[in-house]
Amino acid sequence: MPGLRYVVGFLLLAISAPCANAPIVPQSVCEILHDLAAFESGPVAALGRYSFREDGRWLSEQACDGVSIPPVLSLAEDGTEGPKPPEDFELDGVALNRKFAELRKRTSLGKFRFGSSDYDRWAVVYGRLQPRTGDAAKKAAANLVFRGDGVVVFLMP
Repeated sequence: MPGLRYVVGFLLLAISAPCANAPIVPQSVCEILHDLAAFESGPVAALGRYSFREDGRWLSEQACDGVSIPPVLSLAEDGTEGPKPPEDFELDGVALNRKFAELRKRTSLGKFRFGSSDYDRWAVVYGRLQPRTGDAAKKAAANLVFRGDGVVVFLMP
């Protein structure tokens, strides 16, 4: 019966061990805008074209089927109120690769004669959505509040 004690001890240890969070499935800008209210309750990893200009930063797609609002999430950095990523922050690689391939079929990066190619890149940004209202909603449906550059993951095709 000593072997049974080891098995029972191992099972008790396994049960009491903390469970790691499942990998985070990124959501494309279009997926988020199809049901913005569903994504307002918690943090989200948003996938899209990360654009950086003099007047701000945003995550977007060129067009979304079935969405009448601009497919844009304005990025708002907030180092204190932006959501912290989980300690074991991990993106679901299979879902990310599938969604990234689809995104690249319907959206392209900007081509610039001058300047850096860093103005448009592919990225996943971990943050919290704040819907916009009034005139601000005509430019972007929501703000994606993020903690800082540490939660922006740039992707290479």
